[in-house]
Amino acid sequence: MSDNTVCPNCGKPKKPWFKLCYECNLSEKQKPVCEVCGIEVPEGHYLCKEHWKERQEEKRNLKRIDYVKKQKEIDFKEKFKGKYYFNSIPVKSKSELIILYFFDKNNIRPAYERTMTLGGKEYRPDFIIEDDRGNVVIIEHFGWDGGEYIKKKNEKIRQYKKLCDAKDNFYFIKTDEEDIKNIKDKLGKKLGETPLKKAYWK
Repeated sequence: MSDNTVCPNCGKPKKPWFKLCYECNLSEKQKPVCEVCGIEVPEGHYLCKEHWKERQEEKRNLKRIDYVKKQKEIDFKEKFKGKYYFNSIPVKSKSELIILYFFDKNNIRPAYERTMTLGGKEYRPDFIIEDDRGNVVIIEHFGWDGGEYIKKKNEKIRQYKKLCDAKDNFYFIKTDEEDIKNIKDKLGKKLGETPLKKAYWK
């Protein structure tokens, strides 16, 4: 039987609800990967060999013609669309990037998409903040509000709230696109209801 308080990568102690310790989790996030297929690539690269060749060929094709049909242009942009990065870690959206900049200004170091096991199922909250007093704040940003997304959203909220009800030192915050428009006041106010509260947020 495995010990869920020991990191399987390095053997250091970890919290039982996390898959890896903080250092190993951060290391995994900082490994460079191909922005198209997601496989690991050498340091300083952003495409694997196959997709680098594919992009070079695409560039040559675009130089040979004067006119590119609208649909092909859309397909090209979709295939090679860029991602947002914060300290070499890719993030899923501009909103998450804004939240990370807010944390950085306020000297907060969150873990990004760190794996947690709740109710026998793995979850990856957008941000987890742990302070030196053992308090844990889970922050999930919800950028959409329709279809299957609502079911997943509600299930996440239910599991996080259940965890917080069971543990006095756990707190859950959810944000949406309206919060991003005034993040200092909106997210700052929500953090003020946790042990991370401050008199002034930058």
